[in-house]
Amino acid sequence: STRLRRRAQQPGQVRGVVAGGGEWIDIVKHASFGVITIELILRIIAEQAEFLRCNWNLLDVVIVLFGAVEELLAILGISVPGVSIVRTLRCYRVFRLLRVIKAFSFLKELRRLVQMFSGCVKTLFWSFFLLLFIMTIWSVFAVELINPIVQDLSDKGTWPDCERCRRAFSSVFNANITFFQTVVAGDSWGRLAVPIIEAHPWSAIVFVGALMTLVCGVLSLVVAVIVDTFAEARESDVTTRAAELEQQERHEKWVLRKLFDAIDADGNGMLSFEELVSAASHVPEFRDWLRVLDIDRRDLRRLFHMIDLDGSGEIDPHEFVEIMFKLKNADAKTTTCMLKAMVHEIEKDSHRFREDVKASLHGLQVSLEARLERIGRMMETKVRHSILKGIGRMME
Repeated sequence: STRLRRRAQQPGQVRGVVAGGGEWIDIVKHASFGVITIELILRIIAEQAEFLRCNWNLLDVVIVLFGAVEELLAILGISVPGVSIVRTLRCYRVFRLLRVIKAFSFLKELRRLVQMFSGCVKTLFWSFFLLLFIMTIWSVFAVELINPIVQDLSDKGTWPDCERCRRAFSSVFNANITFFQTVVAGDSWGRLAVPIIEAHPWSAIVFVGALMTLVCGVLSLVVAVIVDTFAEARESDVTTRAAELEQQERHEKWVLRKLFDAIDADGNGMLSFEELVSAASHVPEFRDWLRVLDIDRRDLRRLFHMIDLDGSGEIDPHEFVEIMFKLKNADAKTTTCMLKAMVHEIEKDSHRFREDVKASLHGLQVSLEARLERIGRMMETKVRHSILKGIGRMME
């Protein structure tokens, strides 16, 4: 209170301090806007056509455009009576915080939430119209069927402290507000509906029907569609998934490099089969990796040969990190496709081998037939000469 009295006694000094602080705030604001604008221009020059393919870049363009409009209106001194356009345009600055989400990797969950919301805005927009349409149908029934009952109960003093209850269903607009308040928002549903249902039980058809269709039907359907929309958007967002996979790969390879150092008992930078077998029993982290890969001690020899790509009998860090990472993160679909491709190549090789064998056998058959024919001719010639010689001797 003493400080407040002193400030009240010196209003000029307080205003001077505030004015001075305001000048510094304006300087910082203009400097920040200048830096963002220069950064945007440089990125446009560097990336060119690739710049427009990123939604974050488009957000930066919108931010700079709104900032330019704000600065232009401030310079020209333009103001609109009743609504300040300059103050309205300042709301865009909140979106600058979204760039922080992109910049820091530890905000991955928050970034997913923002992406989910931005991808479901269109779905939420049409969900609102579906909810309004179904609610309007029930409002029409309520105006025709429930409103006379409400008027009668109001005359009897059923809601003495509720001024709005009499006109709750007096029009379709009021009925929509009532259903949204009582059914969607869940505010005082029983205060209005229970007395009406007790007086006329058949009216429960309208209230319960509106409750079931709006809450259990439309709202549940909206949630399911939003989840499905986000799943489709994430499935098609190859860029974000690739960035997340790259970050995950760097982290897991760093962990594998630490694991390699833990397994390397003699510290020579290479792993022998004996060190691998010993680590399976004495290094808990390596034992966990083997459990995840479904590899037991009987498969260690096969695993060692799989990792030892150059066949040197020892495993270097690069071989260990790369092969272990691929074994853990190999997609079943990718593996199946690779196996199909290998089978297809084997099938083509076997078909080519069969064709080569057929061609070789055909050539061998032709060669044998030619030789047999040549041998037959030679035999025929010899037999003919022998017969002629025999006939000549008989004639002598």
